[in-house]
Amino acid sequence: MNILITGSEGFIGRNLAELFLNKKYSVLFPTVNELELTDSGAVEKYFKNNSIETIVHCATVLRDGTNYPVDTCEKNLRMFFNLQKYMTPSMKMINLGSGSEYARAYWRKKMPEEYFDEHIPEDSHSYAKYLISKYIKEVNNENLICLRIFGIYGKYEDYRYKFISNAIVKNLLNMPIIINQNVIYDYIYINDFFKIVEYFVNNKTKNRIFNVTPTGSIDLLTIANLINKVSESKSEIRVLNEGIGVEYSGDNSKLMSEMGDFPFISPEAAIANLFKYYKSIKDKLDVSNIKQDAYLEYAKKLHTNYFNKKNEK
Repeated sequence: MNILITGSEGFIGRNLAELFLNKKYSVLFPTVNELELTDSGAVEKYFKNNSIETIVHCATVLRDGTNYPVDTCEKNLRMFFNLQKYMTPSMKMINLGSGSEYARAYWRKKMPEEYFDEHIPEDSHSYAKYLISKYIKEVNNENLICLRIFGIYGKYEDYRYKFISNAIVKNLLNMPIIINQNVIYDYIYINDFFKIVEYFVNNKTKNRIFNVTPTGSIDLLTIANLINKVSESKSEIRVLNEGIGVEYSGDNSKLMSEMGDFPFISPEAAIANLFKYYKSIKDKLDVSNIKQDAYLEYAKKLHTNYFNKKNEK
């Protein structure tokens, strides 16, 4: 099985490449300098020069801090459609979608796949994901799969802006864990996500679009307390706003009907594993950035831009 993983310099792609290699798969994981996905000619040449059976498309335009560049939508669409253009009939592409396709301003509890297209996302990143999902839904091609991720965490992610890693790092640095408002999420651990992707690499499926979420949701305050539980030091935990924010969760019934009784790793075990990783690289952490707490400012911005506006409707 020859697998092409795009976006291998990013959090998810890097983990998937590493985990597939650990299981002795034949994996291609070109850097952006080795394969510029927005360049149609470069993609055509790469496909001609390499044997590919499955594409796991993780590549996406990265945020600059907390904002996406103005050309995010165009570039994300070009990357996907360049790959799709040069797929042979025997190739499969597993595209990584997002729960943000359901439009952040209209999120509701345990959104099913059927909720898709009720609303159109506003931001350029989510809009591109939405358009790609819409194409996959409407085109008659059993070799195009979309896996919609809601929350995902693990090593190599940007701990400056991702809550679980950010909170672990703060604990290791003896800093308080400050939560703007408690929120319920469907967080999946990267190792579980790999096992799900591996399943789709090796199996044909009845459906082609799936919410990829654990069966159980978890709130930010519980996560912070779990971090304190696995740590030798206990961080002060503060919540700035009362109540529970807008839940970000998806119905995983379709996924479970496909995969059966999938044994998700418990949040306690996953957080313990991730804590051990960050402890091993503690001396390499960007302490000054963590002290600036860009994550908290980002959380406040989201609360103002989306959640407050939703409550006003």
